[in-house]
Amino acid sequence: MFCKEVDKRYREAMIAFLKKHFKYHTMNSWNRSTSYANCIKLHHVDKPSDIDNDTWWEMLEITEWQEKMSDLLEDFSRKHNWQWQAGINGRSGGYVVLYRGGIKPSGYKSYCTHCGQKNYQALPEGEIGTCGRCDARARINFKQTHTQVFTWPGKDVDMYEDFEDWTLSDLRERVELVQEFDKLCETIVTEYHHICRNYRITEEEIFVPKTIKVLEPVA
Repeated sequence: MFCKEVDKRYREAMIAFLKKHFKYHTMNSWNRSTSYANCIKLHHVDKPSDIDNDTWWEMLEITEWQEKMSDLLEDFSRKHNWQWQAGINGRSGGYVVLYRGGIKPSGYKSYCTHCGQKNYQALPEGEIGTCGRCDARARINFKQTHTQVFTWPGKDVDMYEDFEDWTLSDLRERVELVQEFDKLCETIVTEYHHICRNYRITEEEIFVPKTIKVLEPVA
């Protein structure tokens, strides 16, 4: 569907694959920054005949499917140590795009073991502090430098590259990365087929807690 075979013995084959690969915006169209991408809009991919139309379109909005797709994207990004990330873009979220990114120190020095609130201030060594959010005496220092993932959504990938001065090794590495990205996109579609075939959508009534203001006598 998306993943194509490339004869990685030849420069010309690899360069042609990279140059012809579909690309999409990394931010908005006015940004004009593009990267390798694939369209996974439902009207763009083939619908198996054994999946009815209602399920095909409605399953897209179900929370469980959104979580499954997020897990697939995260697995790809984590495998590449977040240096390469797969994300969703487009007005209707119909494109999977390859992004550059990485990991950097977050600046947080301590956190609350009770509620998870993080703090930029470190505690004196060996001490336990009070959390500023939940008031629990459960704030401790991180044992290692706390890090966070970042993405460069406005950075293009090979947008103007002609690859003529790339070594064979560099070309193979890039082709294999893009092929792996394409395989991810195929997996997303395959998993969507699986969920549509093996689950049905039902309605369930839930009660959501609501905070309201009331009068209380002054002590």
